[in-house]
Amino acid sequence: MKILVRTRTFYQLDLRALSLMRIGLALIILADLLIRGSDISAMYTDEGWWPVRVVNIFGFKTGYWSLHLLSGSYTWQLILFAFHFMMALFLLAGLRTRVITTLLWLLTISLHNRNLYINQSGDDLLRLMLFIGIFLPWNAYYSIDSKKRTASIRSSHSADLAYLLLIASVYFFTVNLKSGPEWRQDFTAIYYALSLEQLRLPFMGEWIYHSPALMKALTVFVYLIELLLPILILFPSRKGHLRLIAFLCLLILHLGIGTTLYVGLFFLINIVTAIGLIPSFAMDAIEKKIKMLKGKRRSLLPRYRTPFQRNIFRPATRYICLFFILLSLFVNLSTLTWFRYELADAMNIPVNTFRFNQNWGMFSPNIIKREGWFVHYGMDSIGRQWDMIRNEDYVNFEKPKSILKMHKSDRWRKLTENLQREDMYFLRPLYCKYLLRRWNKKHPEKQLNSLSLYYMERQTLPGYMYSAPQKKVYCVCDKSL
Repeated sequence: MKILVRTRTFYQLDLRALSLMRIGLALIILADLLIRGSDISAMYTDEGWWPVRVVNIFGFKTGYWSLHLLSGSYTWQLILFAFHFMMALFLLAGLRTRVITTLLWLLTISLHNRNLYINQSGDDLLRLMLFIGIFLPWNAYYSIDSKKRTASIRSSHSADLAYLLLIASVYFFTVNLKSGPEWRQDFTAIYYALSLEQLRLPFMGEWIYHSPALMKALTVFVYLIELLLPILILFPSRKGHLRLIAFLCLLILHLGIGTTLYVGLFFLINIVTAIGLIPSFAMDAIEKKIKMLKGKRRSLLPRYRTPFQRNIFRPATRYICLFFILLSLFVNLSTLTWFRYELADAMNIPVNTFRFNQNWGMFSPNIIKREGWFVHYGMDSIGRQWDMIRNEDYVNFEKPKSILKMHKSDRWRKLTENLQREDMYFLRPLYCKYLLRRWNKKHPEKQLNSLSLYYMERQTLPGYMYSAPQKKVYCVCDKSL
């Protein structure tokens, strides 16, 4: 503990930056709930493809829990979504922030556990950041809480360190997991990533995709940035200059990802959770610049200080954060091939209960080189075929103009990505049955008796080439089953 005290000055976070991060995270949660909320029935109710009765059978680990599983009705899910949305608004306003952050963390765990197969690594980072936020004074500025008290306080050093280690671990482990030749030898990772039409965005993505030399250079750039980020974040720095460089590198990296690849809120979550890296001298400069632009005498960033953590909580905060740090480190190390140790079964329970699960293997160890498109081959009672995607009486197996546009949101894209995995074959009949049921409900005039779910799979080859698509039957379902 003495070491933690001695390093305090090197890892002190700026309370204004933390408060901005709180606001950014609240906005992301609101956006995420709106996106998920547009598919409540399909994703979270018994009318959808993932009903309550199957959740405990597939992928649910010991210790997992979810309030969303108490009922598969639309009304219950809507109540939880509305309550979750209201808590996010309270976090945005900074009202009773510690209690609200705790509730949001629990609600987020519940939401993520309800449907594991539409989540991505950005959701893990959001969930873990909310846990650390319970112990951070991120209501010290721009909040209702800050206007009620003026007592000066510093954030807990152990919570600051837990935050820095979380952000650093994302990039330390992702770069160590990138062991494929596309990253370390051929430098073709960006080429293969942008070759996936389900991910490549128009404009910037298309422009970079048609520049082979630029893609190689960007592959090296991404790898080196991810290699340097943990060092920049954790290297002792009294003024925080290195952390500012880390934030700017991270900002450039994820803006590049967000403008070229269809990854939903992933890139925004990574940017917002890094705002806490901004040091005090940079926040002072921002404040001064805003004052000059507005021409106001008083500070636009008032220095409200609130006793978010009273002394009675400090010892508990220290040990809880230390427990989180050690447990997360072990969980991350277990994802590396050379680390041979695993947590005991008894220790896996708190990891699962508090959802400290994390895996930062983004585009690793290799880039996925297979993709394709789905074909929904419907058939009516007298054997006539129907293309359920195009709503035509002729089933077309040719590649659509845009694979990207076949996905309503990144949540659906993630689902279709998981449907392609052999270890998740159990998703296919549930998804197939849902599609057939939804079709017959929306088209009473064109009732279909069966659906054959085809996947046209192709492999990405060097030199802007693809293999001939292979027709794979993922599932055949009947409305009578």
